[in-house]
Amino acid sequence: MKISDPKMITGAGGMPKVRLVSADGAQVEVYLHGGHVTSWIPAGGNERLFLSQDSEFDPGAAIRGGVPVIFPQFGSLGILPKHGFARLLPWELSSMGGDQQRATAEFYLGDDESTRLYWPYSFRVKLKVSVGGTRLGLDFIVMNTGNQSFPFTAALHTYRRLENLTDTLIYGLHGLHYHDTANRAAPADWVERVQTEAQVRFSGEVDRIYHQVSEPLRLVEPDRITTIAITGFPDAVIWNPGPEKAARLDDLETGGYRVMVCVEAAVVGTPVALKPGESWQGAQYLSAG
Repeated sequence: MKISDPKMITGAGGMPKVRLVSADGAQVEVYLHGGHVTSWIPAGGNERLFLSQDSEFDPGAAIRGGVPVIFPQFGSLGILPKHGFARLLPWELSSMGGDQQRATAEFYLGDDESTRLYWPYSFRVKLKVSVGGTRLGLDFIVMNTGNQSFPFTAALHTYRRLENLTDTLIYGLHGLHYHDTANRAAPADWVERVQTEAQVRFSGEVDRIYHQVSEPLRLVEPDRITTIAITGFPDAVIWNPGPEKAARLDDLETGGYRVMVCVEAAVVGTPVALKPGESWQGAQYLSAG
């Protein structure tokens, strides 16, 4: 069997997107807006990413769901708009291909006049997306193409679709220190805690940045398990807005918080510092079980 040719098609809001289909039928969709993965269906399976039905598909708005690329600033931890600008800008498709195991495509974003208004550095970031069988691969590369060093934080802000949040557990974080950003008096206050339970459970808002993550995480539901392997990224973010915050998010469908959770590969605790000519790479690999 031959891999279906990746095709540029028209998505929501008239925005262009790429659909990759592997020889065994696994598929992924990526919008050029934000270099944003919005759908992943493993071979013989169902949709595994959450995409809000109320998401805006507008050049000035972030897509709610899928895998937003967070760069060069995570959250509000800096002077830039929340989560930086990469998820709001048009990316370029630089290559596509594959083999009998997977289909692949690579997307990139570079600095221009609009980015330098906010962030005065020369850079190039790449996202390589690969899909095949029960696996989705996301490789993220940051390159300093200028003559000044720069720091950055980043994340692959992955929204996982669930059957039911209350029946969902996350394993692989036991014993790790984390910053609890949901229970704090002010945005700059990071309450440090330790994960004492073997699993993370969900009751109300959860917004945690775990540090020094070294083993794959397992997202366990009653009838399926998703394994998340992280390389390069030292941190992992676990987020669900809970009912009260979800009600204040205009682009999150009613009750959407009950069927999603974000499990994110991230570099947040200690920003990466890149010298001119240097590059940094991190990856997140999802396997559906």
